[in-house]
Amino acid sequence: MDNRVYTVTPGNASILLAAARDGSAPGCVTPGNASILLAAARDGGAPGCVSRANKFVFGAVALLCLLLAACVAPAPSLPAVAVIPTISSAPSATVYPTVTPFFTATPLATAAQPTATAAVSGPQPILEIPLAGPAASIRAELSGLAWYGEHLVLLPQYPSRFGSGDGAFFVLSKAEIEAFLDGSQPGPLIPRPLPVDAPGLTAHFSGYQGLEAIAFDGERVYLTVETGTLSGGMTGWIVTGEIAPDLSVLRIDVASAQAILPQAQIGNLTDEAIVLLGSGDDATLLTIYEANGRLINAQPVAHRFSPDLTPLDPLPFPSVEYRITDATPADGDGRFWAINYFYPGDVKLKPGRRESLLRLLVQSLPQVERLVEFRVTDDGVRFADSPPVYLELLADDARNWEGIARLGERGFLLVTDYHPRTILAFVARP
Repeated sequence: MDNRVYTVTPGNASILLAAARDGSAPGCVTPGNASILLAAARDGGAPGCVSRANKFVFGAVALLCLLLAACVAPAPSLPAVAVIPTISSAPSATVYPTVTPFFTATPLATAAQPTATAAVSGPQPILEIPLAGPAASIRAELSGLAWYGEHLVLLPQYPSRFGSGDGAFFVLSKAEIEAFLDGSQPGPLIPRPLPVDAPGLTAHFSGYQGLEAIAFDGERVYLTVETGTLSGGMTGWIVTGEIAPDLSVLRIDVASAQAILPQAQIGNLTDEAIVLLGSGDDATLLTIYEANGRLINAQPVAHRFSPDLTPLDPLPFPSVEYRITDATPADGDGRFWAINYFYPGDVKLKPGRRESLLRLLVQSLPQVERLVEFRVTDDGVRFADSPPVYLELLADDARNWEGIARLGERGFLLVTDYHPRTILAFVARP
């Protein structure tokens, strides 16, 4: 039996209101519905504690508040949703009384009323695309995805584990992926090796911990490299190279490497995502640090580089809890999607109470697996005006999603590293 308690207090309701007002609530909370919750908490109208057994009553109360708000004002451009409060632990022996609803289900007036639309849809199902061959092994430890034309490149963290020489990446065609999704090609799909030519890769980087992200601009390829010391000091790097149009080889120019200093003193964390904006000589590369939560990274930034990897002024990046593990290229409006992941045992990330309120809107399991959309502006990177896409969770484990790529307007392709195993998956856009 789950005896966790959901608590509504003036304190945590005020946190949500502040998040809504300063824009740090990414499409989940508006000042209007946060104010309703705060007022209810202050006058005692919000239930002080709601157990898992009766939390549906609180959900109904919150939904009623939203409906009432919708009846007196036009639906906002970024629709409001109810907020579910934080979880606090309670002794297992404690028994809470049944909550008696303080309203009756009286039908609303028949006059036409504005419709309140939920800003966050339910968790999106995961459709696994079965793989076979070396790329399906947990030894692949896949850490990124990117499109080269009509081919999806799967990035292993340690390419030297495969093939000869400097190793190999892996490739699937868009046609075979879509054929599987359409039901015209059975699985498993077998990614083909893409030979890598990277002389001196591991020797050049002291404390080499593998490749973390990949992006293509025509035949030019960009990758991030992670290095670390035994004492936990970390440094990220960005390098460039070229891919042969016939997929016969991908060459990495180790000498092009530019260092990216970490934004927090946390082991095993560096800039793990690359965002490509534009193309050719007008392209810009952004790299995003893994940890951007308020308690560990007070002023997060996205590092910025020209096509030849000349460092440019960084851009402010919003505070977002948990890890950013990969991102798509930006579209013509500067919008891109990123994986936002949390493994429950990763206590070094120290998620704040404000974020705990937001994520429990959709799911009550301790892990977080979601996609968040951002937009690059002249003033920096901001949350876009779309709600996060939450993924359906496993009841007994978390999936460490490390790679993301758009699949046209259909949705997204995602890949895990080795936890709980190698998984390539499709997620439809809600």
